[in-house]
Amino acid sequence: MNIRIEAVRGGEIQLSPVLPSSLKQLRIPESICYGAVGPFGHVLLQQLEGEDISVVYQTLRFTRDEEIVYRSEEAALCLQIIVSNSYYYDSRHLGLGVLHERGMSFSYVPYIHSRLKLRANELYTHLSVFYQKKNLLPLLGSIAGLMPFMAKVSVGQPARFGESYMTADTAILSVVDNVLECTYQGHLRELYIGNLCTELLLLALVRLSGRHPSASGVISEEDVILVYKAKEAILRDMGGHISLSSLAEQMDLSIYKLNHGFKAIYGIGVTEFLLEARMKRAHQILSETDMPIGVIARESGYSHPHAFSLAFKKYFGYTPAFVQRSGRVNGNHL
Repeated sequence: MNIRIEAVRGGEIQLSPVLPSSLKQLRIPESICYGAVGPFGHVLLQQLEGEDISVVYQTLRFTRDEEIVYRSEEAALCLQIIVSNSYYYDSRHLGLGVLHERGMSFSYVPYIHSRLKLRANELYTHLSVFYQKKNLLPLLGSIAGLMPFMAKVSVGQPARFGESYMTADTAILSVVDNVLECTYQGHLRELYIGNLCTELLLLALVRLSGRHPSASGVISEEDVILVYKAKEAILRDMGGHISLSSLAEQMDLSIYKLNHGFKAIYGIGVTEFLLEARMKRAHQILSETDMPIGVIARESGYSHPHAFSLAFKKYFGYTPAFVQRSGRVNGNHL
């Protein structure tokens, strides 16, 4: 996908395959990279190839409030998943909209021309997966609403799949992580990424075809900023006792408004978000280290290992000990 990026204030950003040293640490192994660094900030596009499917992982940070324009003459049948921050966009074909963190969309445009609004000194990351029409043909009779969508695609008419605002669930986010963390090389890498992207497409289409939104997406820009600050506070202190009332007070929001903000962006309240974050981190530590379960329990905010094990099994369907044993079998502890 040949993409040009232009800053409304600063003009076209010249992307180079030779990465500045400050961007090399962000590079995904085996990816095809194009980046730029300057007084404006930095832009990094990393392309990963699957069989007949292309993935572009984009990282943006600007030093001042800016609007940027994406352009490409190529048609795009694309799944977008926002990894961090909120993207306020104006698409020439699809109009105005917003995708918050974890938000996702699947659309077709005959060429790309979209404007994004970015806030100064904030990190923006998102995943774009570009498919071909043939990738969707096996699914036509199985996904509600896909046939009329593809009818528009076949005649080059812009289209968005699904009517409701949707967030990526844990299954989708797990596949995204697997794509970005792929360590295979050569043809095996293409096969693996291609299969993951096919799984990602199926999971996303099933979710997007639902009639009820997973989150409203409706929240003021000022409250979005406060919700993200609250999220960072949660992630910094997952082992501590975090109360909804104290967190709301820190953000100068009512408990209702803070909880509503989390539900608008993530589709879950603050308590559910904290549980999810604790369980994910605990799972990672269990699979990668030999740290005692009692220590992991305390670092996850549980006073007793038994209470942690019960919560973990309820969340994942298996015990912490099972994960730790599986990690040893797979050779994670050498």
